[in-house]
Amino acid sequence: TVISGSSALHLFQAKSTAITLQDMDIYAMHEFEEKILSHLKEKEGYKEGLKTKRKAEYNTSAIKRIYILEKGKEKIDLIITEWVSAIVPILQFHSTAVMNYMMVHTFISLYPKWTKDMKSLVNPQMYLHDSTSIQMVTALMKYVRHGFCVMQN
Repeated sequence: TVISGSSALHLFQAKSTAITLQDMDIYAMHEFEEKILSHLKEKEGYKEGLKTKRKAEYNTSAIKRIYILEKGKEKIDLIITEWVSAIVPILQFHSTAVMNYMMVHTFISLYPKWTKDMKSLVNPQMYLHDSTSIQMVTALMKYVRHGFCVMQN
């Protein structure tokens, strides 16, 4: 199980340029799905909102389902994969800006220099699998608005 998305990026960035935290994305393998859901609901007090097979901004074949959990203004997206590793969906992200993740004792940035320099490359897989869409452009623009220079090649 790993935490990724803007939560992980927030920890990697300098405080003055850090992306504002809006939610937390937790990636887990399907065999831990019920245990994590139970913990978040029973121990942490989150309520289950929507359960969806896929959200537009998570356009990846590695995702089985997504739970949206809320507690007041706090929100968690619990993203479940059937792959043997929770990081597989992260490798399919739209761009390198968000190819970062945290585990209990580790922070991993797949493109640390680019991320530090606020540069991001669009994942070529988006073009190869004809995955470009308005949702992908909207997701990329989120990072452009936060100062990232997004490159296509």
